[in-house]
Amino acid sequence: MLSDFDEKYFFVTGADGRVRDCQIFYPSVPSNGKLMLKPQYTGAFPYFEEEMLKRGYTLCAMSHPTRWGPDSETEETAKFVRLVAEELKMEPKCIVIGMSCGGLQAVRLAELHPELVSVLFLDAPVMNLLSMAGLGACNPTHATGFWNELVKTYGFNKSTILNFRKSPIDNMEPLIENNIPIIMLYGDKDDVVPYEENGQVLEDFYRERGGDLCVMRMEGRGHHPHSLQDPTPIIEFVEAHLK
Repeated sequence: MLSDFDEKYFFVTGADGRVRDCQIFYPSVPSNGKLMLKPQYTGAFPYFEEEMLKRGYTLCAMSHPTRWGPDSETEETAKFVRLVAEELKMEPKCIVIGMSCGGLQAVRLAELHPELVSVLFLDAPVMNLLSMAGLGACNPTHATGFWNELVKTYGFNKSTILNFRKSPIDNMEPLIENNIPIIMLYGDKDDVVPYEENGQVLEDFYRERGGDLCVMRMEGRGHHPHSLQDPTPIIEFVEAHLK
């Protein structure tokens, strides 16, 4: 449990005037000076983060008024990472953990600020907002709610979303150009974030260009649960690729 670790809870005010909750979880052993960021769903399926905290890594997280990764929120995340790194006297380049919409936020950060990302750990990542908006295979029960959130975040209508070009799949070149390694998990029964319309696009892009990628297919798994209760394979990949 993340509650087993020492924590600092504080607030920052963004450029939009909104107050965001922030957390830093401190390792249970002497710090190794390396930072993790979980941009969404801080306490969800934290098996990997807990084991890394036991190895000396530090975890930080910040709340967001929307989970759909607009540029403005990505910039707030970048400022937050730099703030934490400066306070803790660490390098700001961090391991970014992105589950579902957290994957959207993680990849957007890597695309716009690759200097802040060492490794991506993605699990059923949202990569394509059109897929989430009901224009693909997303379960309609979920897509209706997602659409309402996207309208609130971006002001979309059914016409303007078709011209939207700021999904993570629209700007993947910086990931390859900056040699960002990725480990990605997905469930083959996921009908909330369909892999073929989301993570598969990233997988194909990396494979075609010789990117450093490990993909783990979870047979019979839906959108949940995320991560692995024994996160050893994830830890081994991440630690082997830290720059």
